[in-house]
Amino acid sequence: MRKTVLPILLLLSFYSTPLLARQRSQTSKPSPAAKPPVKDIGKKYPSLLWEITGNGLKKPSYLFGTMHVSDKLAFHLGDTFYNAIKSAEVVALETNPETWQDDYSKSAFFGAKGKGAGNNLGRGNWQSATDNMRITTFAIDSYEDAIKAALSVEPSMINGMLYRTDGARTADFEEDTFLDMYIFQVGKKLGKRLSGVENFEESEKLVMEAYKDMIRDQNRKKKSYDMEGTMTNPKKVEEAYRRGDLDMLDSLEAMTVLSDAFQEKFLYKRNEIQANSIDSIIKKQSLFVGVGAAHLPGTRGVIEMLRQKGYTLRPVMMDGRNSTQKESIAKIRMPHTYTTQSPTDGFYKVSIPGRKFYQFTDWSGMDVVQYADLVNGAYYMVTRIKTNSLALGHSAETVSRKVDSLLYENVPGKIIKKTAIMKNGYKGYDIVNRTRRGITNGIIFSLPLLNSFCSK
Repeated sequence: MRKTVLPILLLLSFYSTPLLARQRSQTSKPSPAAKPPVKDIGKKYPSLLWEITGNGLKKPSYLFGTMHVSDKLAFHLGDTFYNAIKSAEVVALETNPETWQDDYSKSAFFGAKGKGAGNNLGRGNWQSATDNMRITTFAIDSYEDAIKAALSVEPSMINGMLYRTDGARTADFEEDTFLDMYIFQVGKKLGKRLSGVENFEESEKLVMEAYKDMIRDQNRKKKSYDMEGTMTNPKKVEEAYRRGDLDMLDSLEAMTVLSDAFQEKFLYKRNEIQANSIDSIIKKQSLFVGVGAAHLPGTRGVIEMLRQKGYTLRPVMMDGRNSTQKESIAKIRMPHTYTTQSPTDGFYKVSIPGRKFYQFTDWSGMDVVQYADLVNGAYYMVTRIKTNSLALGHSAETVSRKVDSLLYENVPGKIIKKTAIMKNGYKGYDIVNRTRRGITNGIIFSLPLLNSFCSK
C-alpha cells in the first residue's frame, strides 16, 4: 500500500444578485385586483390574466399565461398582476420550483448529469476507476484549461433554473430571471404557499412520450422552411404576447404543430392535468397560477376546461408596467437556515442555505457540485481540479502564480477585489467580481489531496 500526494485546486464560488434589504420588508394589506371592464375587441381570449370565480368559491383566483423567457417583453407587469398575486393564498407554476433540484437530480432525461450529491458529494469522476489500460493511461495533461473553465463557467443547470439568459449579447435586454421564476420569487417573498399544478416526473414522462409519438406519427407534417414563416412567426409571437392576444398565440401555435400525436400529450393531456389541479386547489384556497400561455386558449385549453367544471373565467386587462411594486419586492431578501456540507473525504466544509449540494455537471478532470438559492437568485458552487502538478514539477506556489495570471482574462465581469488569504495553513485568493447579474465571491486554494491506491 502506497500513498501519493496529488496537488489539487479548490474553488468555492458564491453568487448573489445585488444585495438589497437584509430584512424582509413590511408589506401593506393587499388591495383586491382591479376589475376594469372588458373591451369588446372581437377576441375570445384577449388577456394573459384571468379571474376565476363562481362554483362556490369564496374568493377569486387568478390564471396567468407566462413565457418561459427572461426577455423584457414578458415583464410588462402592472398593478393588476401584483395585486392578483397579493390577494392569493397560494402561488403555483406548472411544477413547484422548491423541488426542482431534487426533481432534476432524479430526472430520467438528465440521467447521469443529474445526480444529487448528498452523501456521495464529490464522487463523480473524482474517484472513478477503470480496469482498462489505454495508450493515454499514464499521460499527464496540462491543467491550465481546466482552471480557465472553472473560473469562467456558469453551470447550464443553474442558468436553466435561475436565469434562462441567451448570453452576453442580449443581457441588456433581459431581466435578472425568467418570468416563471420571477412569479415564484414574488410569491415566496410575499409569504405565499408555493405549489405546482403538474407532477415533475409525470410531466417529463408525457413530454418524452410525446416526442416518441411524433417520430412514429405517419401523418406528421413536414417542417416548413418558408422564409416568411420562419422569420416572422417569432416576431408575431412576441407581439401577440406583448398585447396579451391569446387568440393570435393559439393560431400561431396551430401553424407550428408538426404532429397531432405530439400535441395530444405535450399540450392537451397536460392541460387536463393542470385544470384538474387548479380545481383541486381553489376549492380550498385562493390561487394565483402561472402556466405557459399556450396552455390557456382553445377548446381544449385550461380556460375552457375550467369553465366546463362550472367556474366563471373573466379576462382582466393588464394595465401599464409598475416599476415601483417590482422594485419594492426586489428589495426583500429571504433569510435561510444554513447547513454545513462536506465531501466523502471530508476535505472541505462549506455552509449553504439548503440540505445538500447537487452534481449536475459531469466534466472529466473536474469535480463540480452546486446549489441554487432560487428565491434570492443566488448559487453556491465548489469545483475541485486535479492539477497533477507534482508530476509536472510544479510547486503549490507555482500553481498559485499560474492561477493569478489567469484571473484577469477568465473571471467574468470586473474583479473589484482580490485578497491573498491563508486558511488552515493553505494559501489562496478571495476574489469579488461584479457582472451584470450581480456580485460573485470566489475563494481559490492550491493545496494537496491525499489519495490511496493499491499496487499489485
